[in-house]
Amino acid sequence: MAIQLNRREKLIVWIAGILIGIFVLCEWALFPYLDAHKRWGRQVAAKKVTLAEMQALKTEYSKFKQVSDQSRKWLKKRDKHFSLFTFLNIAADKVKIKKNLTYMKPSTIERRGNPYKIDVVEMKFSKITLKQLAEYLYTVETSGNQVVIKRATLSTPAKKERYLDVTMLMETIG
Repeated sequence: MAIQLNRREKLIVWIAGILIGIFVLCEWALFPYLDAHKRWGRQVAAKKVTLAEMQALKTEYSKFKQVSDQSRKWLKKRDKHFSLFTFLNIAADKVKIKKNLTYMKPSTIERRGNPYKIDVVEMKFSKITLKQLAEYLYTVETSGNQVVIKRATLSTPAKKERYLDVTMLMETIG
């Protein structure tokens, strides 16, 4: 039982068939491809951001490693019997401000997971000049012993405007 269609109806059936074929082709092939393409584009953009972050972290890590390696070299060069307390005392004597040294309080900080301990000395100088302070700090900082000034408090004693009272917290890796 064949249906007899005229020419116009055949044309409409062909056009409908082609449109259905195009729709099926788009739904099963083109749209999934375009969705996947967009998803890949987003993933590539995210990976580029991640890569840029990783490169920045690598650069930062390299800088830290370089500083760490340099510090290890300096620590190996330092005398095995180095004492921060003794070093600071000798530096004060060298700059001729030992007589102005009011007190020195040594202590040690040990942190879990860190193989190094931190030696700390709090010290106070009374009635020293700015020039003496600068000379002392220069002596300590340029010694190559990795001594760091963590905190310094300066004040002027009553009626002695040319002089300073200085309290400092010095530290180094022991």
